[in-house]
Amino acid sequence: MALLKESAIPIGRAMFIPKDGGLTKEQLEIESNGQYQIIERPDRFEIKNAECCRSILVKVKTKE
Repeated sequence: MALLKESAIPIGRAMFIPKDGGLTKEQLEIESNGQYQIIERPDRFEIKNAECCRSILVKVKTKE
């Protein structure tokens, strides 16, 4: 597994993961301490904070 990004996501904000090298949604492994929503765009993935009252910590890795 390769760590792509690790970050805190504030309320109402999102983290962006570029689709480099043909990365697919199925290849992502996401660890979070709260609820999130993942949206696939043509050029990136958006991981949005879905909590109503707090920031969340998110780690995004690739599966092997």
